[in-house]
Amino acid sequence: MRGFERLASSAPSSIEVHALSHHPPFTIHQTIESMSEPETRPRALVAIVIYKCFTVGLLTCVAIGLFLTSKRHDSLFAFAEEYMMTGKREIIKAGLRQVLSVSTTKMQFGAFVALVYAAVNGIEAFGLWHQKAWATILVVGIVGITIPVEVYEIIQKASIVKFGVFAINIAMFIYLLRHALAEHKKQHQ
Repeated sequence: MRGFERLASSAPSSIEVHALSHHPPFTIHQTIESMSEPETRPRALVAIVIYKCFTVGLLTCVAIGLFLTSKRHDSLFAFAEEYMMTGKREIIKAGLRQVLSVSTTKMQFGAFVALVYAAVNGIEAFGLWHQKAWATILVVGIVGITIPVEVYEIIQKASIVKFGVFAINIAMFIYLLRHALAEHKKQHQ
């Protein structure tokens, strides 16, 4: 019993615990109430976060593919020569020649850039999910900077994929810009 008494006497009181913690005291009832009310997020915001997460996965796969390709130039070409069917060999060889004509340094740089961009998209998704103002500003800034480049790419060689990505980015830009301006206006009233 003495060990328990010593432990009980050395334990800080509830006032001391509150003074040591950085959070205000709470009751179990308050905690249960906050758990029963799920945080609602606008559907558009959820869609943007899903799109950003998809982009993270896609860019990560591209980076891994570029890195592995840069390490296996000779193996890939030997594989194409040995195992491809005769009728399709020329088509696959032409595609491999395009890929393998890029230097390993450029492939590794491309893999690095893809990983960095995937990380930025992941940070954006995390911040947007937690409805942080800095994330909205980051996304609006990055998307705003890339819009002229996307317009140029569409003008040079239009495709359904390029137009689709451009449309998504424009919708995302407008939504987040309007949201940021509304929040700013609400804070300054």
